[in-house]
Amino acid sequence: MKKRIVNILLIAVFLLPLVMTSDGAEPETQAVQHRYLCSAIGAKRVFIMSEAGEIEWEYPAEPCTDAWQLDNGNILMSFTGKERGAREVTPDKKVAWEYITSSEVWSCQRLPNGNTLVAESSARRLVEVDRKGKVVKTVPIKSAGNSHMGMRHARQLPNGNYLIGLLTDKAVHEYDSSGKKIREIEVPDMGFSMVRLDNGNTLIGYKRGVIEVDSKDNVVWHLTQKDLPDLKLQWICCVQRLPNGNTIVGNWFAHKRRTDTPPFFEVTPDKKVVWKAAMHKRMIDPCSIQILDVKDTSLR
Repeated sequence: MKKRIVNILLIAVFLLPLVMTSDGAEPETQAVQHRYLCSAIGAKRVFIMSEAGEIEWEYPAEPCTDAWQLDNGNILMSFTGKERGAREVTPDKKVAWEYITSSEVWSCQRLPNGNTLVAESSARRLVEVDRKGKVVKTVPIKSAGNSHMGMRHARQLPNGNYLIGLLTDKAVHEYDSSGKKIREIEVPDMGFSMVRLDNGNTLIGYKRGVIEVDSKDNVVWHLTQKDLPDLKLQWICCVQRLPNGNTIVGNWFAHKRRTDTPPFFEVTPDKKVVWKAAMHKRMIDPCSIQILDVKDTSLR
């Protein structure tokens, strides 16, 4: 009997690390399987997280909803606080490039030509900024509602068109390179993030859901709260389609700290959760995520 009790205790000690987070605070049922970059709005920080859920690198950023690791290893991030704009930072935390504006900025993207696309939400425009910080192109954007509830993520496509997530409009709009609106994709609630997939479909994160539509706006995949009864979908502020067909979801808590549902998770095409990240003790309301150890050929 004593031997059996000892064996049970040994098994319990062995399994304990598998059900705890890196800070020993909140349990998670499935370990994160990737190294990733993320932003936490309330913490005013951009983090690089290890597969073990530990912070490898961090940098201060006023509310940031968009962050990228560039091919050169630097981190590009948007910020909207006392200062507003976009900034590129080296791994040793030196500023390599920045653009400052008076408008709210919720999105940024490094373009193939070396310029940076910045979404100026309250100014209702996209600007393309060169390496010297000079605006070389401006695209006016019309949106419903007040200036704060307008644009969120914006992406330039390989053909030069732009995809723009719009909150009050509950839509994603596509503009051609000249600034003419050529398409409107309606979504069930506030449109925030989107990516044009390699197959031509558009993957969109909106308030409490993710939807994928084909070139004719037919819905080919839709993730809603009904599909994930064990999770609580909030604002889907970032989506990334992996080469294996799975989808990474950024589940922003809208200025709150929560531990009853994950900020990030990966889901299969048949809507099975592969892993879900637990809240790190230094996070408040994580928003954007970029998987770093998987080659992603599409634009987020």
